[in-house]
Amino acid sequence: MTSILGSAISGMAAATKRVEVSAQNLVNANSVGTPGATDKNQSYKAVEPVQTTDETGAPTVRVREKDPATTYVYHPNHALANDEGLIESPNVDVAGELINQNLALHSYKANVKMFEVWNELQKVTLDIKS
Repeated sequence: MTSILGSAISGMAAATKRVEVSAQNLVNANSVGTPGATDKNQSYKAVEPVQTTDETGAPTVRVREKDPATTYVYHPNHALANDEGLIESPNVDVAGELINQNLALHSYKANVKMFEVWNELQKVTLDIKS
């Protein structure tokens, strides 16, 4: 029975991490920078969650930089534009991020349901023993 709880906890942690990464991208979606800058003028680099399973079958999420993490936008009058009039913008698809958050929410809910089922199984087991 405890493996049920372990799976649920791992699934909830994975869903939480996916929402965290998506929220980070959404918060920084409109930040821009100077192309090639490595100081305070650097643009936010969009990231993405990569969900895999470990040796026990539990889901794990690691974060990696998107490829490409940024895009160039022509905006010659912007204060951070380079000599060619380009600024660097994070490669964030707002609609895609909202969909990812929704998927993570449903995953989280499914794992909460596993807790509820486990609790019911415990009650039935105790009723049978008594």
